[in-house]
Amino acid sequence: MSMSRAMTDDARLPFPQARVIAEVRALDGTRLQRMQSAAHDLIHCLEDFAHRGEVPLAAVVRDTAAPCLWQHYQGSAAMPLGEQPHVLHYYYHSHGVTGALPREHGHYHLFAQLGADEGGTPRYTHIVAIGVDARGLPLRLFTTNRWVTDDTWLPAGQVLDLSDRVTSTTVSTTDPVERWLRAQLGIFAPQIAALLRHRDRRIERRMRGGRRPGLLEDRRMHVLSQCRVSVQRQLTAFDHVIH
Repeated sequence: MSMSRAMTDDARLPFPQARVIAEVRALDGTRLQRMQSAAHDLIHCLEDFAHRGEVPLAAVVRDTAAPCLWQHYQGSAAMPLGEQPHVLHYYYHSHGVTGALPREHGHYHLFAQLGADEGGTPRYTHIVAIGVDARGLPLRLFTTNRWVTDDTWLPAGQVLDLSDRVTSTTVSTTDPVERWLRAQLGIFAPQIAALLRHRDRRIERRMRGGRRPGLLEDRRMHVLSQCRVSVQRQLTAFDHVIH
């Protein structure tokens, strides 16, 4: 396998600080303003958590001393999965996963709701997963194969449009975890876009010529793309661009 092909096929996507700065600098005015708003929201979320004397992860697992493996957790005021489109749905859980970092406690799965099908069953598509440490601070972003979350698979461009609608839609929520996650969708938008496009390239290469029609259900493929992230580095990169 050639070096370029190996890099294309690797789930890991390098995102050094120079690339973060370049990606932020390339954003148009609307997206840069949206990222600035998300950065303010994220800082306010951290301040609110600190004021309550808790860390972000405590707000989702609540009184659970030791979260159970595979158990889905949401904030106490989280909206249930329903029929309303362009609404964020999420859950947190912990289990072994490909590419997890040593300090990774578990991860959030974030979805954009699509509305209901003809039978009234809610439909949704996976945007991204966020691997976090024991405090709930993000360490890694990753995308997964369709079978992992049993969602409606959509190409990267459509998922990004939905993510934009989710983050820009004004929603009245008292769930601090949802506000925290929405802010991360905003500040990590460049990485999420790159990960979703890398996800699609890996899938397209394998499906070329109809050789693997069942690829989206292939249990051997779990994590399709991933990169490390840091709130501090992201805010520093953003500050570098706007100043």
